[in-house]
Amino acid sequence: MNYPHNQFGTQLVAEISGGQGNLRIDPNNPQKVLAPYPGGEWAVLDLTPFSVDVQVADAGDYFNSVTTAGGLINAYRAAKRAKPFEEDLSNACDHVSKYAFEFLEHILSRATETLEDDDARRIAGFVTNLDLYSAVKGVESLLNSQADLALLKLAEDQEWALHFDHLAIRCGCSGNNDAKRVVENLQRHHGYTPSQLKGENYYRFDEGWDAYLLYKVLENGQQLRLFIDQSTSGNRSQIIQHWNHAYGYTAHHLAIRATRLVHKKRIEVSLSELISAIENRGFKAMTPTGQYTDGLLEQVFTRPERNRNIPHQIRQRLKQIDETLEVSIENGKLLELLSRREIAHEMKPAYFSLYGITFDNDNPLHTAPVYPYFLPAQAAHVIRTSVTVQG
Repeated sequence: MNYPHNQFGTQLVAEISGGQGNLRIDPNNPQKVLAPYPGGEWAVLDLTPFSVDVQVADAGDYFNSVTTAGGLINAYRAAKRAKPFEEDLSNACDHVSKYAFEFLEHILSRATETLEDDDARRIAGFVTNLDLYSAVKGVESLLNSQADLALLKLAEDQEWALHFDHLAIRCGCSGNNDAKRVVENLQRHHGYTPSQLKGENYYRFDEGWDAYLLYKVLENGQQLRLFIDQSTSGNRSQIIQHWNHAYGYTAHHLAIRATRLVHKKRIEVSLSELISAIENRGFKAMTPTGQYTDGLLEQVFTRPERNRNIPHQIRQRLKQIDETLEVSIENGKLLELLSRREIAHEMKPAYFSLYGITFDNDNPLHTAPVYPYFLPAQAAHVIRTSVTVQG
């Protein structure tokens, strides 16, 4: 089953594990490598590409002609009407506050009034090659973060190609099947699928939350990843359900990575370079993670986009559950910077052929990370950091 994908994973493991780094071939599986955690244990990374049917990139129908801020918002609203989103699902908003809808409308109305047309064109240019779901969520996210907008401008100056890596969507709790409901909609109406690899479709964490992972490849070569998370039932102080109550289904973070052409070969921009560049623009990075993966997956948050306008009624409810929630609820939006090592140039035609796509090195969408998944330890780090570090 999925033999070409497994075979490619085996070839990829052999190619990257023969260097001077810390990665080792898993003796129990030729498609996996081992990376040493700082504490002495080993992380296991399966390099088998996810197996999915190629889908249409349908966001361009709405966003590829945007030239103004007003045009961006009109395109966003039209795209959101085209397919079912969370607000269209029965019971999905039973525990979402009225303020969540006001919060989103404020972001959109503020953009109509104050967003520069150049920024609107940058946002539209970033989302136009995506699908409707990621484009809609991406617009919401980009309009809600000065760090995101700064990154779009920075990429132009540095001549980087920016890549959508993934979105994290906050749901309520497992007791109400909140994430499962969203996942079912994404599979039924938006064409997302879980990975064929055991363990790469669902994570559960001892800290009281769990997450579903979904994937998609578009005909233009774009890869899409979604991280659909929720609080585990019975964990009243776990933050995700409260974020969902306050902010609805807006993204917890949009994760972006960058590549550049060097000697006509596309390579990744390192995490250290991304951090340095964004900090030079005045945006502080928090604690990075993933250095032990030899560049297969490294990530960091910028400081949260703080929201001081949480209604008093929501704050009081949170204080009764846990006093720390009143502060951490303000961390409404974050930018995640990622670096994923690119597959060797010579192997990229074979990689894209797995999806029936002819590789084009001049097409910035034809980026191919060695490791296409998430790592549980780093996912846990993401939530832990976004709660405990205040901006």
